[in-house]
Amino acid sequence: MTNINHKIGLILNDDTPETPLKKRVGLFILFLILVSSFEVILESVVSLNLKYHHHFFIIDAAVSILFSIEYILRLWTYRIDGEKPTVRQRISNITSFYMVIDLVSIIPFYLSLFIPSGYGFIRIVRILRLFRLMKFGRYMKSQNLVVNAIKNKGKELILSMQVVVFLTVILSALLYHIENSAQPNNFGDIIDAFVWSLSKFIGGVGGYGDFEPITFWGQVMATIVGLLGIALFAVPAGIIGAGFVEEIEAIKKDEDLNSIYLTLLKAFNYDMLSGKRGKENINLPDLRRRFISITDIVVKLNLNADDVMQTCSLDNNLRLSKRIKKNSEEQICVEYFENNSSYGTFVNRNSNITIVSPHSCDGFNLGHYTYALAVYLNANYISVEKFGINSLVEETNINFTSNDYYLDSEQDDLIFSDFIRDLKNTTTPGSFVFSIGSSMKNSESFHILNGGKKGEQGLIERGTFIDQKHIESIKNNLESNAKKEDQTVTTHSKYGNNNSNHINWFVNQKLNANSAHIYINPEVLKLLNESYYKSIETLGKSINTGINE
Repeated sequence: MTNINHKIGLILNDDTPETPLKKRVGLFILFLILVSSFEVILESVVSLNLKYHHHFFIIDAAVSILFSIEYILRLWTYRIDGEKPTVRQRISNITSFYMVIDLVSIIPFYLSLFIPSGYGFIRIVRILRLFRLMKFGRYMKSQNLVVNAIKNKGKELILSMQVVVFLTVILSALLYHIENSAQPNNFGDIIDAFVWSLSKFIGGVGGYGDFEPITFWGQVMATIVGLLGIALFAVPAGIIGAGFVEEIEAIKKDEDLNSIYLTLLKAFNYDMLSGKRGKENINLPDLRRRFISITDIVVKLNLNADDVMQTCSLDNNLRLSKRIKKNSEEQICVEYFENNSSYGTFVNRNSNITIVSPHSCDGFNLGHYTYALAVYLNANYISVEKFGINSLVEETNINFTSNDYYLDSEQDDLIFSDFIRDLKNTTTPGSFVFSIGSSMKNSESFHILNGGKKGEQGLIERGTFIDQKHIESIKNNLESNAKKEDQTVTTHSKYGNNNSNHINWFVNQKLNANSAHIYINPEVLKLLNESYYKSIETLGKSINTGINE
């Protein structure tokens, strides 16, 4: 049932990708809208209605039933992310613009089944079926273009109308005082003068205002009112025109950024020879490229650096990061990650090992390193890619390694709730969870923490978050393997994880699983491709051997 819900939601939801099937369904609904609208118009012709009343009813019934099914399916499938919507979310969906239009357009048919069509009320209500024409906005970008142009220029339109109304009130007051003595019946008060001015704005529709000022200054005021009438339409038209141009430029810009995005994705899927060789050496699948510098993107892909940065600022799979070279020179790079959750990346391989990267966006290349490590171990993978302790924005500056949320995981926090849910779904009692972070530059290659205080020597035997036999085996194997690569291993010399609001504490105490934290020196993350992937093999082998001994 959930699978059917998801498939239908992909077709009917407005914010899902365009597919051939979704396009065909949209065209069919547009056809129904046109058929229904023509039926309503032709039905109003008395001679046609008398002759084809039965046919009109069948068409109306068929279209109304199909639109009713569409409405019900939209209610059922508007959330296809697997989350159960709250009452507030349901109300918000039902009261959204197009959902209201859908409901208003189908109600008249069902009312006509119970109320005789002779009633004037039902005849008026049946005209509401023409509201179906407003459904065109869902499927026609041109209509959305106009709506968005007006919406984006709403403040300017309101301001221009305020100026016109203010000046009209002032001129009406002056007109009243000038004309009242000459023709008191026509300009009996300021309201009469104001209504007369408004009637001139719309061309005297209804016959009101078929009189004119007869005094000289009254005619002067009337001339100014006439000029205001021009401004009443010319100024908003200019504002909407400017909004229309801006909207077209924004669409063109979005198309350009999407083209850049697709080009970058192709580049990440094609790795350099050294990268391919490094992965082949450790029998790792051909994963995505680690990173691409802005310089290479500009020179080799012929893309504009500003456009690339703007593309990375969108909520997609790309992120800007800073790489510090050996000569302390800073290099801006683009990194890629799987964006499939509210916090970043989640992959469930139903393994007894889970690799968690709480701060992928804080350490250069940390996201790729942990991702490749999880693939090497065939482990579950949870990576926080959108939040970190180095963020300059308060809303995204969140520490996923140590946080009071672990003490009370029932707090109302959507991001942490998703993170904890995925952690619970991949963690079973007795399984192994390794959280990976990036250490300081002047520290050892690998730090292994198992619940000790900062500065504590060796692996502690009490209060450990992981079985002593396993953690000692992992450490011994890592020391042996790392030594071959001139890399060093330590325990709690510069870091600790004994605090009760640490992720390892939560995994061990709340989920009854083995847990340890491993810090990777940033220089390891910046190694050349073959040495970089060899480091992943070193850590992966040590973990695999350690938990299986």
